[in-house]
Amino acid sequence: MQRLAYCAGAILDADRRTELATERITQQYLIWVGEPYRIVRDEELYRLAGHDTFDEWGRALNGRSGDYMNKIIRVSPVVRALSSITRRQLKEKVLRPLVAVQRDHGDEAARECWRKAEAAGDLTERGLRTAAVACGYAITPEPAPQLESEGRPQVQPSSVLRLEMLERLAHTDPGQALMLCRRLKDNLARLEQDLLARTAPDD
Repeated sequence: MQRLAYCAGAILDADRRTELATERITQQYLIWVGEPYRIVRDEELYRLAGHDTFDEWGRALNGRSGDYMNKIIRVSPVVRALSSITRRQLKEKVLRPLVAVQRDHGDEAARECWRKAEAAGDLTERGLRTAAVACGYAITPEPAPQLESEGRPQVQPSSVLRLEMLERLAHTDPGQALMLCRRLKDNLARLEQDLLARTAPDD
């Protein structure tokens, strides 16, 4: 029995060590490839290899789709920020709520949200989103309106952005209106990236 217990213990210990090593390697991989992917995409270096799109280049290189590579680009700064405080296997989908937190508030904010979710025992996408709200780095989404009839309501941009107010300002102060338009454009671009990250299918 003693020999059996020794062997079983050695096997379980090896499994544990292998799992930890795999998690660490996966974490390092996301850090290593995120920046090279971003450079190739942003500088359109894939064209030097004769490819018309980032997606085409990635599939030819190692079978990775453009969607997958874009996910890695978005999440790699978060993985880098968290690598000093956890050795868990960090998955792209789970980390999506922290993408905007890290980008807008920095590495320490991302680590603060992670620690809060960890303390709550909920290191899931929902848990991290809840932690981001609790830490003041995200807002709680408003509940969807109850629909009396089938189908989704048709929401007009003007009802969300109050475009009529901006148009009135353009008549009285074009410079101020232009500045607000540019700021709005930047905010919408960031929101678009967050929504793409939330709705993108998992690979």
